[in-house]
Amino acid sequence: MTILIVSDPWDIHARAVAWALESEGETVHFWYTHDFPQKHGVSLRVDGRGGEAGADPANVSMHCARHHRDFAVRDIDTVWLRRWYLPQASPDLHPADVRFAQTEANEFIRATVGLLDESPRFWINPVAAKARADRKAAQLKIAVDVGLTTPSTLISNDPTAIRAFFHEHDGKLIYKPMTGASWVSDEKSLATYTSAISEELLANDASLSNAPGIYQPLLDKSYELRVTVMGRTVIAAQIKSQNSSGYLIDWRANDFSEAMGYERYPLPEAIERGCLALLERLGLVFGCIDFVVTPQGEYMFLEVNEMGQFLWLEGVNPELPLLDCFVRFAQSRDPNFVYDWRTPLYRYREYWDSMKERGDVDPAAHLHLPLPRTFEMRE
Repeated sequence: MTILIVSDPWDIHARAVAWALESEGETVHFWYTHDFPQKHGVSLRVDGRGGEAGADPANVSMHCARHHRDFAVRDIDTVWLRRWYLPQASPDLHPADVRFAQTEANEFIRATVGLLDESPRFWINPVAAKARADRKAAQLKIAVDVGLTTPSTLISNDPTAIRAFFHEHDGKLIYKPMTGASWVSDEKSLATYTSAISEELLANDASLSNAPGIYQPLLDKSYELRVTVMGRTVIAAQIKSQNSSGYLIDWRANDFSEAMGYERYPLPEAIERGCLALLERLGLVFGCIDFVVTPQGEYMFLEVNEMGQFLWLEGVNPELPLLDCFVRFAQSRDPNFVYDWRTPLYRYREYWDSMKERGDVDPAAHLHLPLPRTFEMRE
């Protein structure tokens, strides 16, 4: 097996999975689109003339100038689109050239991924399915189609419609962005989380009309679920988000520690079927699905994260064998993969122990270390 992981230098998921796969004797290449084109060069070379005897039109090689290693595209049998960021143009360019350079670099990334998609190989997740699943409106519609329950939802930039929806739900409304965002201001890291809406926040027409958003009623919660699907394997974790003294509306804004409480959860059969049907309709082979469970016992689908985080759950509860399961899933190259629930050979905490042994506890420290069989080509 040869797997290409499209990720970034700081992605602990990619690094942990690569550690386990290489321990299995698999070949792993990385492509860090995050630092292209400013920090490394990539070349594609296509040799062969169609129709000539002995010519191989699929003989496409890739080269990364950072590590000076080539590999043949035909050798890649699995692609994990873990984190795919479009590149940024160099600030050293003339301002008049920035847009052109940005467009060319973006197209090169898309063309390279498209080239990989031209031949049969196992994708986590397929390119077209990834793009479709990133659309929240499509997710909600398909979730209802497969029998899951969703909150009443308004996606809009119309101030009048948003205010009417606010009053329809007696002023108990939340806002979610269409896409997650983070930025740095005054040396502080900021991010968009689900937030409660007040009448005061709805007063400015410009802020509502210029940034379309997702609006839903503020749900009463008993707890929340994070459901990770790999092939046909479903692993559900209960998140006791309402036991926390922190931010109760969006558990992601709290520290990911044992204090909140995370336990493996026996998902009802009908909900599990709905999760599998949702991913099948979206064309996904992997996804992390978020639910709210109400005091009345109703399961409310919120969203599916096409390439959501999952190893942090094993970090706070080792009884969730997510690393071992993902490694076996990637090795299977099977969209119908079913985990055998054996004693895990690869554990997330053991990965961290191995990093400590080599002194590599800084997520970016490996940039200065010679990693075996890595090629660097980020969401």
